[in-house]
Parts: sequence; structure tokens; C-alpha cells
Amino acid sequence: MRVLFISILLACISLTAEARLYKWVDENGNVQYSDKIPPSAVRKSHEQLDKRGLVVEKKERAKTPEEIAEEQRVRKLQQETQRRLEKQRAKDRVLLSTYRSEDDIILARDGKLATYDAQIRITYNNIARLKDRLSYQKKRAASLERQGKSIPLQLQVGIENTRKEINQNYASILRQENGKKKIRASYAIDLKRFRELSKLKEENKPRAVQTPSTAKDETLVKTVLRCDNKAECDKLWKKAKDFVRKHATTPVYVDADHIFITQPPRNNKDLSLTLSRLKTKDATGEIIFLDIQCKKEVATDTWCTRKDALALRESFRPTLLKQAGGAKTKP
Repeated sequence: MRVLFISILLACISLTAEARLYKWVDENGNVQYSDKIPPSAVRKSHEQLDKRGLVVEKKERAKTPEEIAEEQRVRKLQQETQRRLEKQRAKDRVLLSTYRSEDDIILARDGKLATYDAQIRITYNNIARLKDRLSYQKKRAASLERQGKSIPLQLQVGIENTRKEINQNYASILRQENGKKKIRASYAIDLKRFRELSKLKEENKPRAVQTPSTAKDETLVKTVLRCDNKAECDKLWKKAKDFVRKHATTPVYVDADHIFITQPPRNNKDLSLTLSRLKTKDATGEIIFLDIQCKKEVATDTWCTRKDALALRESFRPTLLKQAGGAKTKP
């Protein structure tokens, strides 16, 4: 019936070899056909048909300035996420190229700790020497006082300077002990990460994130959350990581303060999720951003458009806002 209607319409219009037929939906929801598209429909979704009534070109509606601005903002978020990913991968490459085993990491750590310990021993020796000097200076001053003589200014200044040096050396020891604490923490992170990387199989190693295209950017806007203060952001970050753990089908392989990543998709059913925690430009709050990737069907694919991925994007923000218990969080 539809083909017959279009055929009759084409005959009535008497298309020439270069004539065109357009199809669109008007403000009332009615399908319209004409050899000229009205100005009111130019920026809306419409189709161009050939003589047989077949679609030869389809144009989507023009995006609003607000939609374009939002897409640009989301692309910047993805670029920042990619930057963080590349930074993490660079650190991983350095780690793997520097150490061959866990024992290498432990030996390197103990070597640096030993250096600090040696410096601390030297400092304690300095303190002992300074205390001996101070004792001598004070005995000399006391002897002069017993003789009823005044203490020379040079001796008074020497006693005060020795006291200051002793305090400075104790402060140095505290700094060195703090350095040891940082060394232990740093190497503990390296050791933990080295163990994680050692368990990864070759086919599951991270792959480069593709440069975002302009297609279907609007789906990513639904995975952006803004929060206003550290307490609120910490709460949302924890909920977001719980969300990723629940819905990702690949294991977590990076769990850092400001980035949380599961392994890349291994098959056509996998969903790989990445969370980024980013500072806003005005530094008054933060942004939590979720990116979802699935295995590419064709080389030009950028976004994961599977139904389960789209459903996950739809549910991310409502789920976190509900779990946050009415937190004042901006979409």
C-alpha cells in the first residue's frame, strides 16, 4: 500500500531525471512527501527518495548548540582518560623493564632503606659529637662562674649554636625516617603492581584507546557525574567502583586514587569499564566519568553500541544518585 502511494505521488509530481522527492515528519507527527522540502523541515531528520521510492540519502536532524557543547566536553573527558591510561601504561613499561622479579624490587627497596639507615647512623654520630662539645662548653662556663668570672660572649654563642645544631640533626633524622616511610610505601605499590602485571596474559594486555569520533557522543553524557566537595566525591567514587565491579565482565587491573580500570574486552560478550576522577576547571569540585568499551566488530568502531552497553550507560547516573542517598550531585 505504501509503495503504491509513493508511486502515485511520484507520477503526480512528474519527476524529471534531476527532480527529487523528500520525506519528513511534520510538527503534528504526520509523514509528508514533496519535491521540495520546506524551510521548517530542513534542520530536522528527513530522507531523499529516488523514482522508485527508495531512500537514497538520509539526513539526521541538526544538533543544538547545547548538544554540540556537551559533546565537546565529553570528548575532552575521554582525552583526559586516555592521557591517564597512557601515563599508567608508561609507568607499567618502566616497571617491567626495570625489574625482572619480585626479589629485584625487594632488593632495590632494601638498598635504598640501607642508604637512609647509613645516613641516620652518621647523624646520630654527629649528635653524639655535638653533645660532647656541648658538655665541654657547659663545664667550661660553669668553671668560669665558680671562679667569679664572666662567661665570654664567644662561649655563650658557641653553646647556643651547638644546641641549634643538635636540634637540626634530630630534625634531619625525622626527615630521613619519613623518607624511609615513603620508600616503603612506593615500593609496596610497585610490588603490588608488578604482581598484577605478572598475572596478565599477553592477549589481555591493555590496548590503545581509540580517538573519539563525533558519532553517538550523546550516549557518553549519561555517564558523567559532578560532585561539589571531597566527602561527597569520595562517597560517589566508592559507589562508582562498586558499580564497575558489578557490571564489568573483565577483571580489574588498575585501582588507583583517580583511575579505575578493568582489562580490555577479550570476546564479543565482554564489557570493559574505565572510571576517571577529574578536577573541574574552577577546582571547586570533581567529575566522575565512566567509559564503556566492547570488542570491535569493525575497525572503524569507536563507541560500544551494544544494547547491554547502552543500558549500562542509562543506569549509571540514576544508580549512583540513588545509592548516594540524595547527595547534592549535579548531572
